[in-house]
Amino acid sequence: MSIKAENRLHFGVPIFEASLPALESRREELVTTLLQMRDTDSQGIARSNQRGWHSQDALHKSEEPILKWLTDQIYQLGSQLIRHSEGLPADSSILLGSLWANVNDFGAWNAPHAHLPCEWSGVLYIDVNEDPQEKENGIAPGDLMFFDPVPVGAPYRKSSTVSYTPKNGTLFLFPGYLMHMVAPHYDDKPRISMAFNFRLGDVLNSFAR
Repeated sequence: MSIKAENRLHFGVPIFEASLPALESRREELVTTLLQMRDTDSQGIARSNQRGWHSQDALHKSEEPILKWLTDQIYQLGSQLIRHSEGLPADSSILLGSLWANVNDFGAWNAPHAHLPCEWSGVLYIDVNEDPQEKENGIAPGDLMFFDPVPVGAPYRKSSTVSYTPKNGTLFLFPGYLMHMVAPHYDDKPRISMAFNFRLGDVLNSFAR
């Protein structure tokens, strides 16, 4: 997979932003599948989600064709970015450890959280409002917000947070220790994304047994 990604490097931390253009042709199919999944498992599981739906976190093991396709797309893109950032050889072991869907209805949000002990984490946006009209202090509804891991504040840092207004097909990848949250949104249409965690095989293999 040939990719073009930007390393935002906020707070000295790599935050990769890349596009998955192949998603557009299958986005409607994916949205339908995820909403049907929510209908059959309306309770989901509780993590950082506040009033939103969080699917089971093993969708990377699903036999559903659209989810198998998406898992492959996320793995190919994510593993390339991780190898680039970590300076790892092409044959290094990188594992997609979990994959889940988030469906946030009107007013739903995700509380601040990190993804340790996973080395890398990310999110892919499936169906979101790409141009929210309201902003407060530079933050739009549904924004993805990252927090400085060393929050010393001014005058030592320009800002303790940074936020992004995502677009459909955009993928963000960042270290699992980086605290982040999702601002509430107020659209009638559900806001849908997929989140995931990567593990490094060398790290897992170094654990004492």
